Amino acid sequence: MSKSVINKPKVFISYAWGSKAFQEKVISFSTNLRGDGIDVLLDKWSLKEGNDTYAFMERCVNDPSITNVLILLDKLYKEKADSRVGGVGAETQIISPEIYNKVDQDKFIPIVFEKGPNYEVYKPSYLQSRLHFDLASADQYDDEYQRLVKRLYGVEILKKPELGIKPAWVDTPHTVPVKTINAYSLLKTIQPKGVNTEKYLSYLLQIKDKIINFKNDTELKILPYEEYLELYQETGAIRDDFLQLLHYVTYIEKGEEHIANFLEDLRNNVDKEKGLQQEFKLILIHEIFIYTIAFYYKMQDYKKLSYTLGKTYFTARYDGNRATNYNIFYSKNDNFDNAINQRDNKKYYSGKAQYWIENINIDTCSKNEFIFADLLCYNYALFGKDYHYDWYWFPLTYIYSGRSNDMLKAFATKLQSREWLLKATQIFGYNDEEEFKRELLRIEELSKKGEFENYRFTSSFDNATNLCDFIEAKDLGLYR
Repeated sequence: MSKSVINKPKVFISYAWGSKAFQEKVISFSTNLRGDGIDVLLDKWSLKEGNDTYAFMERCVNDPSITNVLILLDKLYKEKADSRVGGVGAETQIISPEIYNKVDQDKFIPIVFEKGPNYEVYKPSYLQSRLHFDLASADQYDDEYQRLVKRLYGVEILKKPELGIKPAWVDTPHTVPVKTINAYSLLKTIQPKGVNTEKYLSYLLQIKDKIINFKNDTELKILPYEEYLELYQETGAIRDDFLQLLHYVTYIEKGEEHIANFLEDLRNNVDKEKGLQQEFKLILIHEIFIYTIAFYYKMQDYKKLSYTLGKTYFTARYDGNRATNYNIFYSKNDNFDNAINQRDNKKYYSGKAQYWIENINIDTCSKNEFIFADLLCYNYALFGKDYHYDWYWFPLTYIYSGRSNDMLKAFATKLQSREWLLKATQIFGYNDEEEFKRELLRIEELSKKGEFENYRFTSSFDNATNLCDFIEAKDLGLYR
């Protein structure tokens, strides 16, 4: 990657004179570069009859004004370079010592310009270990060409992420007492019918009481950010207690229903409160809901996942009970965001998301699984059968998934399989995969018309991704 921005790139093109079609491709490529503001030294443009070709090549390779030498690779170039034949052989004798002997090798850029019948890449021996650009494949030519031009201008192709801080979980011991862990583990044992369920509900009630009573005996007003965050950190023990109990939900009949009811009841109780106590509890509820989705998906329990995402929840806010979706667990909190920004002297897209990522409970899920769960909530809001509301779940953590969004991309790509499509159909609440296909097609068509409103942070160029970013409706269930 280039070390600094280059305002006026100047390149020398090294290639083998092959077929007429190949030479025309070289000229077209060079013309495009010049059209994009890059000065190109090409023998066909710079040499006349009687000129010394070796002297021209040597001067170009060693000229300090030449910012890069582009080596266009094909079968003929490899053969001539390895056998040191002709002009290419002469260039190889000039270039190879530069590559072998100098630490700074950014000047020389191999470009695969033609591949073999089995897609083999033709590289001379002295370039075997060098990374290359691929302009041989028509389907990725435009993307690779744009990457190359950015490289020639010294623009970072893939920006290196900022160095973060050590995750809190590295030094944080288990906050759940051993006695509690042992009590929860007994839920795995075979007991008389209903006993485990009764115990599980009792444990949930205890956790609910801990959350509701958190700091209720303290008068909390506006606090300095250090004190604000210190107080919130105390909720970590309650979160971990809930997550420890969540691990045993599979041993409880209709366990997902008990968890969903616990969250709904907790949310409605917290709605009656005000001030910082309410803020802390809403943030905690938001977080543990995402963990619940992450855990169900990790355990491949799609029935529990579908139930939790598709359930109708009721809120006691406003005028009496009102039916809604899992968005009742979503919370927005400027105070918390500001506290994290002040702590690090940064302007995060979301201080809350930053804190969650730092303090991930790795016994329950990984950072990527947590982010995926947040994105899955967003995607269910788009494609789910039973999500009926006037706004979509905003996945605060999506910005930490990177451009590739590997887990969501893998989820979407697997939808080409009929087997996986049936599982996804279940997750999104449909009885028939054709219904799911139609919903995906609807969003896809809105996107093509420019009528779909992408979700993203105001100052971010990256959108929260959805399934349509990785697969088209026509490709769903193509394979067994």
